[in-house]
Amino acid sequence: METLQTLEQLLSDIENELRSLDLWEEVPPPAESLMSAVPFCYDTLQFPQWLQWIFIPRCTQIVRNQASMPASSDILPMAEVYLQEMEVDAPELLVHIERFDKMITQWNDPEGSSH
Repeated sequence: METLQTLEQLLSDIENELRSLDLWEEVPPPAESLMSAVPFCYDTLQFPQWLQWIFIPRCTQIVRNQASMPASSDILPMAEVYLQEMEVDAPELLVHIERFDKMITQWNDPEGSSH
């Protein structure tokens, strides 16, 4: 249960960082942009949009429903590339994303999980 609470807090932290960096949008993108089959909706959304409109809502729903977690999470490299290309200084956002990636790995590690 502690892991679920930590994951939910990390999702909130990611949202808060996006807001503080002025990367949070009030208006959703067109629905078809959210239906891309490409990882991270790379062809239709910018990375912060994907975090806001797909990643955070889906992961929050998984956590709240205590549903099956993804097998792994490895979004940190994508975040690093995007932020570097856009010249956005966001060390706290990267820390939260890295912690989320690690928590998912721990969740799926039967030796070391606490769920």
